Amino acid sequence: MTPRDSKRWLSTNSLSLKLLIATWAVSSFATLILTAFQLIMDYQRDFDKLQNNFTIIKNSYLDSMAEHLWSYDTRLLEIQLDGLGRLQGVSYLRLVADNKTIYETGKSDPTEESHKRFDIYHKNTNEVLGALDVELDVKSLREKYFQEAIWIFVRQAAKTAVVVLFLYFIFNRILVVHIQHIAGYLSENRGRDAKDLELKRRPHKGQDELDVLVESINLFRSELLEANQKLESLNQALEQKVAERTRQLTTKNESLEKAMLQIKRMQATLVAQERLASLGSLTASVAHEIRNPLNFVLNFSELLTDSENLEEIREISRVILKHSQRIDQIVRSMQILSGYDSDVLENADLNEIVKKAYQDTITTRSLGSSYVPPKVTYRLGESMQVPVYTASLLRALSNIIDNSIHALEKKVRSNKNFEPELVLSTVVRGDSVEVTIRDNGVGIPTILGEKIFDPFLTTKSAGEGAGLGLTVAFNIAQKHGGTLKYNSEFGQWTEFIMSLPLTDERPNS
Repeated sequence: MTPRDSKRWLSTNSLSLKLLIATWAVSSFATLILTAFQLIMDYQRDFDKLQNNFTIIKNSYLDSMAEHLWSYDTRLLEIQLDGLGRLQGVSYLRLVADNKTIYETGKSDPTEESHKRFDIYHKNTNEVLGALDVELDVKSLREKYFQEAIWIFVRQAAKTAVVVLFLYFIFNRILVVHIQHIAGYLSENRGRDAKDLELKRRPHKGQDELDVLVESINLFRSELLEANQKLESLNQALEQKVAERTRQLTTKNESLEKAMLQIKRMQATLVAQERLASLGSLTASVAHEIRNPLNFVLNFSELLTDSENLEEIREISRVILKHSQRIDQIVRSMQILSGYDSDVLENADLNEIVKKAYQDTITTRSLGSSYVPPKVTYRLGESMQVPVYTASLLRALSNIIDNSIHALEKKVRSNKNFEPELVLSTVVRGDSVEVTIRDNGVGIPTILGEKIFDPFLTTKSAGEGAGLGLTVAFNIAQKHGGTLKYNSEFGQWTEFIMSLPLTDERPNS
């Protein structure tokens, strides 16, 4: 070991120093407890002896003092008091008779446990002749034992320190030095060519714990070297297998990349073909939906130029206006579906929007002489400000309300006793507000499912609708970051539920 290593046991983290501190602490604590217990017992014994003086005075001196006071024999009384003052532990005496101090000796320092007053009675008459104050020297007794305790603690501490130091150096010599040598060996000798661990010790018989530890370390080192050799062999074999497997995977990846490239090309071709087919279908549908009202407009326009009857001109103008409005409705719906919309997001009262949507729908249907339900039921919650695209939301709600009124109209035509019911309601649910439009009309066939939101799908007769109303409403709900769902029982009722966020939660475009 280097000089530096040989002094490690002097550091604060030394095992020897920790043993020294622990031994000293335990020994000192035991000495303190035992010495304190012994001193307390001795002090209590001597204190009881002092207290016994009070009993001696009461039993042996008071009666004779009473006789001397009764006869007023001051000489014998002083002799008796002098003898009483020489009792061991008595520090102060005072005899009082007729409110006068007859005798006093010593210095008074009264405490509850050291002072006592004895009343002197005449034996026959029980007349109080005087009083004797006695104080014991408890303070000196305490000082004696306090000094004795200090010297005992000093002597015991010195003995403990000497014993602990000897143990400290013996423990360091026998154990700590060899532990440091073992630690240095384990940190420096890790190669295959290192020698076995040996400790520099005097010859001794048999094996102790250090010999067993050294033997175990050498055995563990040899087994570890053997395990490392096996591990190196396994690593080499594993590297070869990994390299071979990597080559196989690389070949397969190249094949997969080629296949994926072909699949992507085929997907691109299919997507392009599907887009062309969808565009063709959409174009044909739009052309068909616009051609019908446009033919009406053209034909009635020709009639308008040839007619001179004022009433006929008015009727023809009404028909032209109706089909022109239908063309305008189709064009506006296509603009919304294509994303062309200049509407601005703003906070608005949702209840007022629902009422206005109904009024706008009724007004539009009245202009075209269409069916209008006799009444509507509002079940609106408290007034609430919601961030919405006002114009778009009005259009979406009007489309749904118009479909509900159309369903009521169909049921009225088939059942004269039918009582139509249209309910418009709003309610806050968590972070969203729901607008519900419910009617007891003809309902929606179950077979249609979610297809009712597809463009140009309609259950209305030819010329009554383009099949874009629910598609537009669905897209507007999504535009607000909300949803549009429906529930229906065919032939009984239908309700559409549009959920809108109370805060701006539009999806990022």
